Amino acid sequence: MLSQRHLPEVLTLASLLLLSPSVLGRNAAAEQFVFRDLVDGQVTGEKHVVNGEAVVEAVDGGVLVCADDGRIWTIQPDQITHREPGPPPPAISQDEIERRMLEELPSGFAAFRTAHYVILHQGNIEYARDVAMLFESLYRAFFAYWKNQRVDLEVPKYPLVAVVLRDRDEFVKHASAEIGDTAANVIGYYHLASNQMTTYRVPNIERNIATIIHEATHQLAYNCGLQTRFADNPMWVSEGLAMFFESPDLSNPRGWRGVGRINQVNLMRWRKYQSSRPSDSLVTMFADDSRFRSAATAEDAYGESWAFTYFALRTMKQQYIDYLQQLSKIKALEELTGRERIEMIESAFGMTIAELDEKFVTYMRRVR
Repeated sequence: MLSQRHLPEVLTLASLLLLSPSVLGRNAAAEQFVFRDLVDGQVTGEKHVVNGEAVVEAVDGGVLVCADDGRIWTIQPDQITHREPGPPPPAISQDEIERRMLEELPSGFAAFRTAHYVILHQGNIEYARDVAMLFESLYRAFFAYWKNQRVDLEVPKYPLVAVVLRDRDEFVKHASAEIGDTAANVIGYYHLASNQMTTYRVPNIERNIATIIHEATHQLAYNCGLQTRFADNPMWVSEGLAMFFESPDLSNPRGWRGVGRINQVNLMRWRKYQSSRPSDSLVTMFADDSRFRSAATAEDAYGESWAFTYFALRTMKQQYIDYLQQLSKIKALEELTGRERIEMIESAFGMTIAELDEKFVTYMRRVR
């Protein structure tokens, strides 16, 4: 699950003035921002001092700031008490990320580190170690996969952070502050603003592994230049990619092996959906994200997004990569119309949606 809640009205698309042509502040001027949280609409909350770069600025002074730890702050103009140019912040270390996170989290958390990850856990060190092994396995496989497709990725600028809660109750208590009531219905998520993953251990091993890999794939995609945070990334792309990588392999001691295996859960969703699938199904999935956001249609949308991603990467890989690379150039908070989304796909794949649909459905009938 990908979450980007709490984007205030001050940064609505209609009011935006994009200050930099770069993505997430690359080559933008470094600044120091001093601001306070809003509490019941009043600027009376905690004081923050953030060194970072403005990603997007609204005409009224509201700003989206990427901090030195990769967190993106959304700051309304009346929250800012001081702002001045500053030197570019140095690359943040795992030591500093760990220090900040342990200071921010309630008591009882400890840190476990790997080469690329800092995992904050509630004393469940053995599970944190298991999760860390999955993260690092995915990291290697993710970069190897895209290298084999001749796609150049950036090494993540920031240490990758995951918060692993003790159980469901602790997860809901912690996650509700970021994703609200949705916390009661999920077992993990990657948060676009904090740039962190959050999850907990569940009894279902297959779903547990799938969730860990799924959310870690979101995090990698948004930290290596494959996708741009707060840009108009269609949900079918983000979720389809994460499901393409997530498929567990319970015959493997680690529970996961490699990339692009048939995702049996989503293959069943796809087959179930086929019997009632309307002729404009791809159009509605591509044009907007409403099917993913409705409980009545989400399962079908997830199944179809996995199926289309699997089809595209198996049969039209270069066209799909061309499409991903076009998407990666969209700036933060720049919004595409439904027609623009469709035209981008038709241009990248070199055919109409109707032609693409026929090819897609024909291929997926053979997948077992």
